[in-house]
Amino acid sequence: MLDKIGSFLYHKVFVNIYIKDDSLSVYIEKKNIKGTISSEEKSFKTIMLDKDIINFISFFTKDTPYFYISLLDSSITQGAAPTCEHIDMNKFYDKALSKYGCYKNKWSYYTSKHDLDEIDNNFRDFGLDFIFSPFVILTRFFQDKIDTNLSIFLLIQESSITLSIFDNSELLFAQYLNLKSDFDDDNFSIDDDNDDEVSLDDIPEESIDLDSVDVDDALDDLDVFGDIEDLDSIEEIEEFTDIDDDLEEEIISDKKSNKNHSLSENEELFDEDYQMFTAIQSSIKIFYEDERYNSKFIESIYIADSIGVSGDLKSYLEEEMFLSVFIRQINLGSEISELAQAEIT
Repeated sequence: MLDKIGSFLYHKVFVNIYIKDDSLSVYIEKKNIKGTISSEEKSFKTIMLDKDIINFISFFTKDTPYFYISLLDSSITQGAAPTCEHIDMNKFYDKALSKYGCYKNKWSYYTSKHDLDEIDNNFRDFGLDFIFSPFVILTRFFQDKIDTNLSIFLLIQESSITLSIFDNSELLFAQYLNLKSDFDDDNFSIDDDNDDEVSLDDIPEESIDLDSVDVDDALDDLDVFGDIEDLDSIEEIEEFTDIDDDLEEEIISDKKSNKNHSLSENEELFDEDYQMFTAIQSSIKIFYEDERYNSKFIESIYIADSIGVSGDLKSYLEEEMFLSVFIRQINLGSEISELAQAEIT
C-alpha cells in the first residue's frame, strides 16, 4: 500500500551506466505512473566513478526515494554457455571462480567473482541495484529473430563484441570478445572458454543484485538444459573460416582508393573493421571446431549496432564468410533501463 501511495507522490528514476571505450555514459530516465517524463544522457571521460558522475546522478535522484542504478557488465572474463545444468557448467567455465545466472532456465551467463568485486568497490559510495549481462541485453533485443532463426547475433560496442549463436531460441554458442585485450600488437588471440572466467550466482533471472547475491547458493530450481549433441565435422566450413593469404592486402588496397578519407583515417577504419571481422571469424571457427558445441552451418548474422559500424564490416562478412547481414541500431542506455524496469515490476 505504501509503495502504491509513493508511486503517486514520487517519480521513479532509472540510472543506467555503460562503458564506451575510455569513457562512461550515464543514461537517466525519469518516469511516473503515466510513463516517461524525461530522459537525458551524458558521457564522462573516465571509466571510474568520480565526483562529476556522482553529482550528475544525484541531481536526478535527490528528490525521490525511488531510484535504481544499473550497470552493463563490461568485464573481460564473462560469457555465456548453452546449459543451466550444474554438471555441465564446468565444461564451459569455472563455477568456483564465477557468479552465474540462468536465462529462462535454458542457458547460463557468467562473470568472474574478482571482476564483480572490483565493480562493487568502484561503486561502493553509490551502490548498484543491478548488473546486467550484455548476453541478456542482446537476447532481449533480438528476441523476435532468436525465436525463429538459426543465426549469429552480435552486440557491437566500441571495444567489445558480444556474440551468440541461437537455433530457434536454443543457445548453441556464445563468446565475449574484448577487442582491446584480444588484439595486442596486431596478433589476435581469443580467450578460451576454459580459462578462469566468471559467473553470477543464484541471481534474479536476468540481472545481478550485488546486495542479494549469495555465491554459495545452489541453483536447484533450474531446469536441465539438456545434453549437447556432437556433430560430425563439416568439411565445407573451411572455405568460410580460412582467410585467403592476400585478403589483408586487398582490403588495404581498397582503403587507399577511398577518396572520402585521408590516409590516416583509412588506416584507422581498416584497423577497426578488420579487427572486428577477424574476431568474429575466429570465434565462429571455434564454434565449428570445438566438440563441446552442437555445430550447425550458419548463413545469416544479426548485428545490434551501438556505434555505427561501417559498410566495410558488412562487406567483409558478406564476401568472405558468405553471410546474409542484417543490422539494427541499438540504444544501450534505453535497453538497460527497460531491463531494470522489468526487474522491479
